[in-house]
Amino acid sequence: MDAWETRITEAALELLAEDGMAGLTVASIARRLGASRMTLHRKGITRERMIELLSHRAAEEYQRAVWPTLVSSGTGFERLDRALRSTCRVADPWRHLLVGLFAEDGGIFHEPDQATAEERDRAVATRAVFVEPLARLLQDGALDGSLLEVDDVEETATVLFNQVGWTYLALRVGQRWSQQRAESSVVSLALAALSVSPDRRSGR
Repeated sequence: MDAWETRITEAALELLAEDGMAGLTVASIARRLGASRMTLHRKGITRERMIELLSHRAAEEYQRAVWPTLVSSGTGFERLDRALRSTCRVADPWRHLLVGLFAEDGGIFHEPDQATAEERDRAVATRAVFVEPLARLLQDGALDGSLLEVDDVEETATVLFNQVGWTYLALRVGQRWSQQRAESSVVSLALAALSVSPDRRSGR
């Protein structure tokens, strides 16, 4: 992302926080940057391009926050807890974009092999970016005895990511819960369903 695209992204984030997806237009970005719509047009900036830039930056921030848990210390349970809390914290500044994309279904977060032809070039590979780290942590937790062993790790990781991510966003945006309350409630409930109790760990 070059310096101009970085400016576009920052301005788009501000507009999303103020007006949601309805406020994300080329005209509003041009006004925010003090540029003309023709200037943005010449640089290839459309509403779809802005959404693409925002989505890929959100995915990059998720990777930087969550992927280090794969090699950090602690049990699978402890590292999964950190990964899920990081998921909520990364999602928070992007919550208006993510909720808007869910409503619009623009294809950004579809798997490329399930996206339409016009969506495919813009799609973020959700399985590789968002699901695989959680699947790895579920496997680690099953091996060290801190998490339940599940029949289909990848499917469970997919459900877990969506359960935590979308429920967190619903509580933050729809219910207007505080960040801390939404994060704690969603992550605690998800982990309770997957954790191995101390009695089961000791074989009692």
